[in-house]
Amino acid sequence: MNAEAASDKPVLADVLLTRSALLTLPDPEPLIDDVLDQGTTALLYGPWGVGKSFIAYDWTASVATGRPWQGRRTEQRKALYVAAEGAYGYKGRTDAWEVGWGTKILDGTLDILPRPVNLTNVADLRNLAALIEWGGYAFVALDTLARCMVGADENSARDCGMVVDALHRLRQHTPGGRGVVLGVHHTGKDGKTFRGSSAFEAGADTVYSVTLDGAVIVLDREKRKDGTKADIHRLKLASVDGTESVIIEVSRGETNSGRGDKLLSHFKSHFCDRGAYATQLCESSGMSKATFYRALSDLLERGELINAGTDKRPFYKLATK
Repeated sequence: MNAEAASDKPVLADVLLTRSALLTLPDPEPLIDDVLDQGTTALLYGPWGVGKSFIAYDWTASVATGRPWQGRRTEQRKALYVAAEGAYGYKGRTDAWEVGWGTKILDGTLDILPRPVNLTNVADLRNLAALIEWGGYAFVALDTLARCMVGADENSARDCGMVVDALHRLRQHTPGGRGVVLGVHHTGKDGKTFRGSSAFEAGADTVYSVTLDGAVIVLDREKRKDGTKADIHRLKLASVDGTESVIIEVSRGETNSGRGDKLLSHFKSHFCDRGAYATQLCESSGMSKATFYRALSDLLERGELINAGTDKRPFYKLATK
């Protein structure tokens, strides 16, 4: 290449990835196995009063302590919880979490910012990014997004696009840019769909919805950038003796045991000794994909099956009792 051609090289040419360069990129890694992937932005949404803030705080505390979340392996990382609606009540929630799970949250592992940060304000965004970088936080939860975008129009694709872009920018300030930034949001008037512009969901890497099925809290993954999308949890709020709050735990008595029992019986008959990949198990089970993955989720929640493979390529075996 002559000097004249080199001087005309476009600016973006320096960030192009060749085939060889792609091989050097890190593989997707979980922060919480098969729930939240490192280096992503996530949204958790649901109607008022369904327990989504308890789920968000449960994720946060699990990451901060390294305690498995509902049986899923969790990487221990520093966590920041932006309590945009105020920190009132989090003393009780923390007491209940520590007592309920028998795990102490040590100073320096989980910090709470008891005020909102406006993601559409340049100064506020810069200050939060600086805090994340200074603290080395690898998990950041903003509860709620509505309180972190005051003055912006939730129905505007432009405004919501700016908020999602802000989440991605904040993620870049986590250690190595490999952290997770979570936004907690509400549903619209119908109580089912994400409130505001679809730019929210379109721009996020991972999206979970929270609904109620009677007394059961249903946590359902609706989007995942890389890997299997299906992930359903049936949970409940459980009181903790000696505290004034509750914790999130699996609603074991409320799961659809029929489909799980059917799949477990099939597994024991055909894969008891050697185990199976999901595709093998699904194809041989005779179930529809939707029913199969719900049944598989039931068995994982019940602790009947374990993933002996990787998050990217799960391999299931019977749990050792």
